[in-house]
Amino acid sequence: MKPVLDHAKLQGLKHILGEQKSNAALERFQEELHTCLSAIESGGPERAESAHRLAGVAGLLGFDDLEEHSRTFLAAVTQGSRDQDDIATLAEALVEAANRAEAELAALR
Repeated sequence: MKPVLDHAKLQGLKHILGEQKSNAALERFQEELHTCLSAIESGGPERAESAHRLAGVAGLLGFDDLEEHSRTFLAAVTQGSRDQDDIATLAEALVEAANRAEAELAALR
């Protein structure tokens, strides 16, 4: 399993944006995380868009584990080649990765 957070990537972002803007981005990410997870867990049509948004922001901030799980889930949902049990398993793995990311966010505070 990948580390939950690539601290070097986050430090690079902080160097570019500054501490204050980076911290604001992390706070927005935490809010977005809750919104996206609700959509993904609901199983509605917006789950693909939510997984896409989550993957992009997670990758930018250094949450590579969550990015990978989001992209895997997104691929399964958009390709339609997997059965619903497989998609449910991928959704569970995504939620677990999100929980790890949330714990990491709490540790950063």
